[in-house]
Amino acid sequence: MSKVIWRVGNLNFVFINFFYAILTAIFAIAVLTIPPQEIFADIVIMAILIAIAIAVTYVILRRNPVVGVLFTEDGLVVRGRMGFTVPRNVVVNGNIVCIRNTPKGLGLRVTHGSLDYTIPLNQRQYDRLINALTTHWGWIPPECPST
Repeated sequence: MSKVIWRVGNLNFVFINFFYAILTAIFAIAVLTIPPQEIFADIVIMAILIAIAIAVTYVILRRNPVVGVLFTEDGLVVRGRMGFTVPRNVVVNGNIVCIRNTPKGLGLRVTHGSLDYTIPLNQRQYDRLINALTTHWGWIPPECPST
């Protein structure tokens, strides 16, 4: 694999795992402080709450899939539920990557076949992306056509 020149990703899974760790710790402390005659009812309530938290997490991750985008010296690598790799010359000439500028902010839009990912970017990430692609590829991603 060639050298990575820029990367960005959606880190929902980090926050979700942190949320589960905190939730588990709170429930463990709660179970340890419950009198023995009331443990069964409280464990059932906690199991229901954990099931609700898992369902909410599932919905969040389905709506915002975990996607990572890597620009390497040789091309573009997209990691996610449906990942793919595209050579550098196809990215530059094939309208695979563009920058979406909306009132909400900047976004990196990657389209390939039926897959279409948009990753939000802050100004610092955008500046680093442009700098990396200009330096290593001699290319600046175009602005996405308005629809």
